[in-house]
Amino acid sequence: MIRVTVWNENLQEQQQEEVRQIYPQGIHGCIADFLRADKNIFVRTATLEEPQHGLSEEVLADTDVLIYWGHIAHHAFSDEVAERVRRHVLQGMGLIALHSAHLAKIMSLLMGTGMTLRWRHGDRERLFVTSPYHPIAQGVPPHFDIPIEEMYGEYFDIPKPDDVVFTGWFAGGEVFRSGCTFQRGQGRIFYFQPGHEEYPVYHMPEIQRILTNAVYWCSEVKRQQKPLNCTAVRVALEEEYANPVRLSVFYDHVVQAVNQSRGDKSLNQVLRSCSDFGIRGIDIEYRRLCADYDRIDEALRYNYMEVASIYQFYDLRNSSDIRVGKDQIDMAHRLGVKRVLIVPGFLSEDEAKALHSVSGDYFAVERFMERSLCVQSMKEALTELTNYAGPRGVEVTLEDFDDIKSPCSRMNELLWFMRNVPGLKCTFDMGNFAFGYENVIEAYELLKRYIVHVHCKDRGSEGNGLKSVPTGSGYIPVAQLVRRLKEEDYRGYLSIEHFGDLDQLASIEQSAHFLKAIM
Repeated sequence: MIRVTVWNENLQEQQQEEVRQIYPQGIHGCIADFLRADKNIFVRTATLEEPQHGLSEEVLADTDVLIYWGHIAHHAFSDEVAERVRRHVLQGMGLIALHSAHLAKIMSLLMGTGMTLRWRHGDRERLFVTSPYHPIAQGVPPHFDIPIEEMYGEYFDIPKPDDVVFTGWFAGGEVFRSGCTFQRGQGRIFYFQPGHEEYPVYHMPEIQRILTNAVYWCSEVKRQQKPLNCTAVRVALEEEYANPVRLSVFYDHVVQAVNQSRGDKSLNQVLRSCSDFGIRGIDIEYRRLCADYDRIDEALRYNYMEVASIYQFYDLRNSSDIRVGKDQIDMAHRLGVKRVLIVPGFLSEDEAKALHSVSGDYFAVERFMERSLCVQSMKEALTELTNYAGPRGVEVTLEDFDDIKSPCSRMNELLWFMRNVPGLKCTFDMGNFAFGYENVIEAYELLKRYIVHVHCKDRGSEGNGLKSVPTGSGYIPVAQLVRRLKEEDYRGYLSIEHFGDLDQLASIEQSAHFLKAIM
């Protein structure tokens, strides 16, 4: 006997007469009725308004497959219950997410992406079987029409599905991955797009057959009641993740290491090596991420890594660049990236020299910044971007950029921006204060309250003392700075940075081993 729980918000059936006429017993009641026609399926229902939303520990433990329909009240679903559902899916409970459930908290937890899409009410959909040998597609016509449905269209922000069982074509011309399968932990997941509440989609025999097939497919997993017994690995991971400080590396270094291998190593192989070194994130340029998103995302997921920070160069006097900056923030929000680095632009040569001449005096820097039209434009744009980023859980940062034309290459310049742009934070580059002949320890003490991301750039004696070298092999007091960060309860990434290295993979390994030893 397959034990199924059909969950529904059950709000629009109560609030809208037209919905109640189509589903007098609620959408959950309709789905439960046709599933009960199968003698091998036992069905219970649950709704949002019930205690614990009807999804207590006892109910989920007694559920083989959870069918979830949600739409207008995703925010009202308890975080605690969402985490409980996630845990049971990982242990082997099947999940069928219907229609607008793509935005449910539980799907965000399991998928790790924004799950956003394009939509339009009132369209005809032709549903094509695109994986005819999949068990969910058995007994379903090669294609059939849904006379009226809400259009869902690409781009659909989901991780790469295991299978796309159904693809929808709409009369308006859009296509959509309408039926996708995923595996998370031990649990099977089926996302199915048709089912807008204003249309009688769940009364259609083809839809009922698909959902019945999905129940059988999702239940074909032996439920794991306890976590897998991988004690040594689990303890090691617990120890690693107990440390709030993690390592990242610039994605450009990874690509350079691939190129330096002359075909011996792929992107996946280099990232796997980085993961083995204890590196858990990458710092990547926004436009590069956009240009190759699918490949990068797949490689990161395969190697249990994430994007630690997204950076980009701008001229914030340009309104179009401000729009791109907001797009960068939106992408960070979708990916769960907490920090973006903005290089706001550059001064003219004459302005840069004037600022450089007073950079040691904060009040002189302040007077310069207030008179500079270029800096004031940057300040206004950064204020707009930080205001945009805050509600999205993203922090906008500046770094001490090693270019004399940068208006934030020295500590007093950075401090001025921190004080004059509310919410602005600092990406602290350990090696770049050497460019302005400033003491990095003094810079740290001045800026520490604003630091949320750190570039562990070390410098060697060659090239006027500015050559980037593997972390820990130069003259920058990296160990002292990391110790001070830990004392201040720093909870961010330490990013490995040494552009131009002739053997990036070896230097990444050397840098990672040094940083892990002092963390």
